[in-house]
Amino acid sequence: MNDRITLQGLMISPAFFLAPMAGITHAAFRRLAADFGGAGALYTEMLSAKALLHEDLGRSPYTRRRETEGIVIYQLLLADHEQVPAVITRLKTIAPAAIDINLACPAPEITHANAGAALFRDYDRCARVLFAVRNHWQGALTVKCRLGDTAPGWEDALVKRLRLFENAGIDAVVLHPRFFDEKLKRTARWDHLSRAAAQTRLPLIGNGDIVSRDFLDRQTKAVASVAGIMVGRMAAARPWFFRELAGAAPEIDYREVWERFFRYVLEDFPPERALGRIKEFNGYYARNFFFGHQLFAPVQAARSCAEARARALAFFSGDIRTVRQPSMAGV
Repeated sequence: MNDRITLQGLMISPAFFLAPMAGITHAAFRRLAADFGGAGALYTEMLSAKALLHEDLGRSPYTRRRETEGIVIYQLLLADHEQVPAVITRLKTIAPAAIDINLACPAPEITHANAGAALFRDYDRCARVLFAVRNHWQGALTVKCRLGDTAPGWEDALVKRLRLFENAGIDAVVLHPRFFDEKLKRTARWDHLSRAAAQTRLPLIGNGDIVSRDFLDRQTKAVASVAGIMVGRMAAARPWFFRELAGAAPEIDYREVWERFFRYVLEDFPPERALGRIKEFNGYYARNFFFGHQLFAPVQAARSCAEARARALAFFSGDIRTVRQPSMAGV
């Protein structure tokens, strides 16, 4: 792994990326993560092509970008090449640093819409979408995918997609080394990253189950084969996690971080939508504590933002004990 990666003249340093996570990587959370630093680029949530045509992109909490966030990569959820011209034209109005196409999400609601994993599976349709995006977007362009389906011949299918990505002008591939039918509780198959890297001239960004610097140090061959590292769930629990990866873990006031996120969310979302975002974050953040259920359960049951805050502060006013490394089991 290098300490930086350059895509179409866009230099990203360090080569650490915040993963796109539904319900998490909206503008408020990206702002919080950027406060701590350590990531070279931050991904948005999956952005629906249909929604992008109607959102106020400069004000929407999903697409707005503050200068403090640095490099933000906008991930698009596309199903058809006919959507591409209007979507890219509209997205250009906010000058994204880079664009990513989601070919990874296996959630039923996404695949039923012929996007995510379904687009990866349909080679011809995927090709039409990627070539259309590259035709309308000259900047840095990435794709995020998984290994494919658990079936004989999956390796050939993956290599065929890697060739497609090369021919379509993709600049880098984020590879999450799980199959589409594997839940997050199944350990990511990091041994496949070096094999995939040997099959393509494109830089790979490795993603999946990165919980500590020690974890990366144990994946010597895989880490040596990739150009960058993407972190998802652990960064959702510990927005300062990229600093930990760099060996510069800051002193954390856990109550202050929770309250800061709360303020940021209320700046970006109306209260009726903010509550869900607060609960989403809280589910991850509670994993930093012994007896974290005493933070998780009361906040999840709150019926208003004010009630969620009061319950969180009640938890933080007690004798809290933090864990050395949060468990991501079950999320």
